[in-house]
Amino acid sequence: MFGLVKAARLLPQCAIRMEGVLGQSCRSLTSVASCQRSSVKSAQAETGSGTPLGNAMGLGAPLCKRNAGVSVLGCAIAMVAVGGCAQGIGQLFAALVVGMARNPSMKEDLFTYTLIGMGFLEFLAIVVILIAGLLLYSE
Repeated sequence: MFGLVKAARLLPQCAIRMEGVLGQSCRSLTSVASCQRSSVKSAQAETGSGTPLGNAMGLGAPLCKRNAGVSVLGCAIAMVAVGGCAQGIGQLFAALVVGMARNPSMKEDLFTYTLIGMGFLEFLAIVVILIAGLLLYSE
């Protein structure tokens, strides 16, 4: 794994060195990375600072743009699990009806087990809604 990380780190450097050798006839796979690197160098030259984007953004600087659509999409995907909880509740009560039809004398025990299962499913639904809320209001 560490070898793969090392190779991925060295690949753009090798491509920049080989870019002069290959010329315009062969375009390397990392040409996007080399273009970004050259634009960062030009931004450094314009601002005169050592940081890639000047003093505009540093470590721990707040984000300039909030991607609200991504958080809404994550919340919507998480809310699909609430539909699964509703389906589980429906199957639980369907099994209760079938069990009472097969053995009416076990009515109280089956209803107790159904309420325990209902509690677990409601807990799961509440946890899913809380996680969806966290995804919605996270940065």
